[in-house]
Amino acid sequence: MSAPLWPLPERAAARVSAPQRLARSPLLLLVGLQLLLALAVAAGVWATSAHLRRLALDNMLHHSQEQTRSLEDHLTQSFNLLHMHLRALAAEHPDLSGEPQQLKDALVALQHKLPYLRSLSALDAQGTVVISTHAANLGRQLHLDPLLPQVVPGTAGVLRFGHPWRGRDFADGSPWPHERQPGPVVDAGFFPVTLVLPEAPQWLLVAAINSDYFINPALHRQMSAPLHHSIYADDGTLLFSCAEDEQPGTVLAPQGRLEHILERQIGTAQWAQADGQGQQLAAFRTSRSHPWFVLSQTPRQEVLRPWERQTRSLTLIAALTLAALLLVTGALTWRVQRTLTREERHLEESRLAASVFSHTSDLIAITDRQGRVLTVNPAFEQGLGFSAQEVQGRKLGEWVDGLPAPTNFAELWAGMGSHGTWQGEVQERRKDGTPLTGWLAISAVRDHQGQVVNYVGVLRDLSRLQADAATIRKLSLAVEQSPTSIVITSTEPAIEYANPQFFRSTGYTPQEVLGRNPRVLQSGQTAQSIYTAMWAALCAGQVWQGEFVNRRKDGSLYIESATVAPLIDAAGRTTHYMGIKQDITAQKAAENALRLTASVVAQTHDGVMVCDAQRRIIDVNPAFTRITGYTGAQVLGRKPSLLSAGSKNREQYQDMEAALRAHGHWQGEFWNRRSDGSLYAIASTLNTVCDDAGEVTHYINVFSDVTERKHQNEHLELLAHFDPLTRLPNRTLLADRLAQAMARVQPEQHRLAVCFMDLDGFKAVNDTHGHEAGDELLVIVARRLEAHVRTDDTVARQGGDEFVILLNGLPNLAECERTAGRLLQAVREPIVVHGHTVQVGASIGIALHPQDGNDAETLLRYADQAMYQAKQGGRNRWVFYAPGMVEAPSTPRQATDLAPLAPENPHQTLLV
Repeated sequence: MSAPLWPLPERAAARVSAPQRLARSPLLLLVGLQLLLALAVAAGVWATSAHLRRLALDNMLHHSQEQTRSLEDHLTQSFNLLHMHLRALAAEHPDLSGEPQQLKDALVALQHKLPYLRSLSALDAQGTVVISTHAANLGRQLHLDPLLPQVVPGTAGVLRFGHPWRGRDFADGSPWPHERQPGPVVDAGFFPVTLVLPEAPQWLLVAAINSDYFINPALHRQMSAPLHHSIYADDGTLLFSCAEDEQPGTVLAPQGRLEHILERQIGTAQWAQADGQGQQLAAFRTSRSHPWFVLSQTPRQEVLRPWERQTRSLTLIAALTLAALLLVTGALTWRVQRTLTREERHLEESRLAASVFSHTSDLIAITDRQGRVLTVNPAFEQGLGFSAQEVQGRKLGEWVDGLPAPTNFAELWAGMGSHGTWQGEVQERRKDGTPLTGWLAISAVRDHQGQVVNYVGVLRDLSRLQADAATIRKLSLAVEQSPTSIVITSTEPAIEYANPQFFRSTGYTPQEVLGRNPRVLQSGQTAQSIYTAMWAALCAGQVWQGEFVNRRKDGSLYIESATVAPLIDAAGRTTHYMGIKQDITAQKAAENALRLTASVVAQTHDGVMVCDAQRRIIDVNPAFTRITGYTGAQVLGRKPSLLSAGSKNREQYQDMEAALRAHGHWQGEFWNRRSDGSLYAIASTLNTVCDDAGEVTHYINVFSDVTERKHQNEHLELLAHFDPLTRLPNRTLLADRLAQAMARVQPEQHRLAVCFMDLDGFKAVNDTHGHEAGDELLVIVARRLEAHVRTDDTVARQGGDEFVILLNGLPNLAECERTAGRLLQAVREPIVVHGHTVQVGASIGIALHPQDGNDAETLLRYADQAMYQAKQGGRNRWVFYAPGMVEAPSTPRQATDLAPLAPENPHQTLLV
């Protein structure tokens, strides 16, 4: 867009801001639409997320109800089936009340039909088990109260449910306590169900119901969120649960939940979790026929995890969509902004053109297309002496009637006709007749159709320029050819000039830096205080000297020594700043390298020793003294051999010499001797330093003390292969020795025996006297076992109170038996722990190689099975492994029992 041809009045310039404000209205509208769009998308995402959340909770509650109903149906049908079979016993066996054996056979047959029964028993009037499908239950007196439903004792035909028990059956179980025990519940146990048959009222039939039978199918029907099913009696007692943190026998809390469930019977609820960290979704259903109900719960937080993932995905999609929409509307906003910027630039150009027209020292005249003057600037009136009214309407150069224009004006108009522009030197005449030599430049101003509408002529007075040309050329040569960088900036500041050396030093071209702020060179590594001090001096009109760390165009850093001074005009105003700068990067690098090298050598934790070509010590650092104990004064001029530990390093010395000759470098470890005579290990790196001719001038040895590391490695090796309590070989070392022993054995001449020993009565020591006493007992037993085997045998601790004894090179079984007898006798000797005399026994299982197995795992497993047979056979004995022992544990190859253990005095405790 062309510049205006005359100055704009200030009022007119002020009025241009009104269209500018109007033009900003569409921009504000677009920004407002973008905000509304963002709010709409956010509201849509929120509403969708809330709907998905409600849907996830509703689906889980529905699923919980279905699972609760399914489990309640399964349990009810199972107990109805049990009731039906028990009632059918009398019909199938009319003489049941008088034939106990017939009742037992019927109960055994019934247990085989119903897989959820652990045992079926019959109790007499005193509560003693007189008939049971599990022989171990016989003779036990059971206390089953309280039983639900609450009816008159002895009422026939009613299934009643008792308090849950832990264990496999009544023989090895006990009622679950009402208080919560620490730790997870790994044994769901069982619970009793009783029935009195009308045909045999003298007996109370008791069924031990296997809780795991109902727990496992419930676990397989889980959704993504875990659903924990619990079965409670109507009094709130937990019979069994799928959750490991719920203990049977505890009471449902708080009491209000139980009342709510019993009142509504079927329904759902949301309750606070026991730890108060969230809420539980719950579904419950009471049994239609029996006094218990099913409660299914799941943490609401787990249910909402898929919803959270969906919400994140939805939010991401919405964000991407919104971003795309914002980009489109942003592009439209940018176009509006660009139009506004062009308009503002045009207005600024108009203002600047008016200012230049009015205040420039050049003579400016504007003509129409015929070359007649329309207006001139004040400098024209002052330079030629004609007023604007005197020249208005006249052609250029024809200022006085009767006087022709200068001779080269004909050439001027010819050039304008062909090129639209002309420039050259002309001789004008002032109003007083004196000549004026100047440089005239004329340009045509065209409209949007390309037609000439005006001509603008600018005449520059060359009189002073020619006078100062020589001086300027001298100064220019000095600055241009200076070996130091010279930069002149404005007060803004912006770079207005830089000499060639500046561009060579920085790597920038003039187009890249001229007009830009000098901070383009900043690297960020010059302290802010330096810039603050510089500007304080310059603002005070003083010269500043200092150093900068700047960055070249290629990114490399360099250091400059700079002198910056203000340039002051005749009025005392600072118009520019001039900087004279010298690159001192190489000089600084050399100084820093020397300081760094000295600092590193002095402060490093590694010892440093420098030797000359004759291998005499010429320098050491403080770490050398700390590691070796020798001061610099004690070792300077001496050979490094004064540190040697002697023959321990003979091979290292040979390797070192060969490596230094071949490669000039060696790395390895030495054993040396300190000044006090103590040995220490070092990790050493040796390098040779050569001159330009390749001759060795110095040797540099950098080393660190690794003595502690070597000791730690030895300790770790001990921990990896030995039990930390008993100091016996552990499983790893046992496996290694067993593999070696099997490789050495000669089947024709010798056997190898693996003896698996488990202490009898060790748990009682732990329970009675504490774990410290138990640990002390294990150590004493370990020492006794080691004392009763040969030196080439191995005693290892398998874990807990289990030991494995490896007997090598047995000529016959008798030798193995004698050794086993010695070991059992050694273990059963009285032991004093923590001031108490205790006595334990042991059971040993023996597997032989090669007849029982050819690998370590098989031998250990067979020996373990044989040990189990020894325990089953009465303990305090050894048992040889026999094939088929797993299927028929009662027929081992050989079992030898020791004499029964008895206390030797009243103060001695027998624990077996």
